[in-house]
Amino acid sequence: MRPFYRISYNLVGLHLRLLHHIHIEGQENVPDEGCLIVGNHASFLDPTTIGWAIRREIFYFGRKNLFRPPVLSWLLPMCNVLPIDQEAPDISGLRRVLKMLKAGDSLLVFPEGTRTPDGTLQPAEPGAGLLAAKSGVRVLPTRVFGTFESFPRGAKFPRPYPLRVVVGKPYWPTIPAEGKPNYQAIADEMMAKIAELK
Repeated sequence: MRPFYRISYNLVGLHLRLLHHIHIEGQENVPDEGCLIVGNHASFLDPTTIGWAIRREIFYFGRKNLFRPPVLSWLLPMCNVLPIDQEAPDISGLRRVLKMLKAGDSLLVFPEGTRTPDGTLQPAEPGAGLLAAKSGVRVLPTRVFGTFESFPRGAKFPRPYPLRVVVGKPYWPTIPAEGKPNYQAIADEMMAKIAELK
């Protein structure tokens, strides 16, 4: 890990251990090579919680408007957060991410696209399926329990609540040998793998 990322990682770990008594299962499933990490999205706590559970430096997506404040425009890139425009496709950004994945970096994405309003798993959006099909890397399913109860939509601050992260086994997404891949079906497969984690 780069020095600043390690400092941030350790601070996140301190918060998760003291406030949430975090428990991780399946850590041995994290592959040595880069992969596309997918998880459920229930709270703003999910990226840092899953990132800490993976126990190595990874990259994240963040909404473009998060980068507007001067401090965050400097801090987020230092924490490996990549800006994403949810309103319009960003071809150059997509090419950059695919290049990173093919080079061995790992990226965390949430196939649901946005936080769940009620704590249940939501249908997948096709974007994560596109990343999996184009990058040719394995997919690592993860599932976080407790983040919705700690920090749901509308809450201003997280409250103490036990968190648990389950890391599944990496798998190769189902992509046809011929013809155009069905990105929605690939993303649906991701959500099915996440749902299997209990």
